[in-house]
Amino acid sequence: MNAPQQVAVSPDTEIKMQDALKAQQASYLQEGYVSAETRIDRINRAIDVLVRHADRISDAIDQDFAGRPHQINLMTDVAASIGSMKHCRKHLKKWMKAEKRPSTFPLGLLGGRSRIHYQPKGVVGIVAPWNFPVAMIFQPLAGALAAGNRAMIKPSEFTPETSKVVAEIIAEAFDPTEVTTFSGGPEVGQAFTSLPFDHMIFTGATNIARHVLTAAARNLVPVTLRARWQVPRRALSQRQIWSRPLSASWWARP
Repeated sequence: MNAPQQVAVSPDTEIKMQDALKAQQASYLQEGYVSAETRIDRINRAIDVLVRHADRISDAIDQDFAGRPHQINLMTDVAASIGSMKHCRKHLKKWMKAEKRPSTFPLGLLGGRSRIHYQPKGVVGIVAPWNFPVAMIFQPLAGALAAGNRAMIKPSEFTPETSKVVAEIIAEAFDPTEVTTFSGGPEVGQAFTSLPFDHMIFTGATNIARHVLTAAARNLVPVTLRARWQVPRRALSQRQIWSRPLSASWWARP
């Protein structure tokens, strides 16, 4: 996903992506309420494959970068990913709690009580860059899983060896209806960002972000942008960045 020009994607690949999205959406709806235990289990599975395949991940990054120190790979990609997973695992039960809000007139006078209940959005699309090819997948994935969502991932085509390893460990840890990956060049990236996700997270260059937003807008897909490491204009907490944008909410009376 690093070229704005329009290129054709294989019909088979496009059909596979559409089928994967439909399967995840159907599985999400069938599952219903996503318990804290289920969310923690999914996060634990992600942590497990990161720990067990740490050296393999580092070797793949080293090949793609034609030489990047093993310690750097473990620190910036593996340890950073595990840290995000553990942070979300630690706090997700608190994040799931309903929050009280004042009831508007005249409901307050009639004994009405209002709360916000945060719910998963559904299927989150994650588009990752080349510079931290593992951390920029698993860090947003941590928030998506903590919020009870499913996820489809598009790794960078500039790190083919790392993308291959990521696809394999994701397939080892998750059922395709939970998390799945699609690797390929710009044509796959364009088709991926054109899918009607419930939310999309993009990390990358600003010029590519414009095309991602354009593709997402056609399906009214909300997007979280992390372009060139710029801090969002509104200062948001970790919870708000990774949990709340991935959850729908409504006002309700108990």
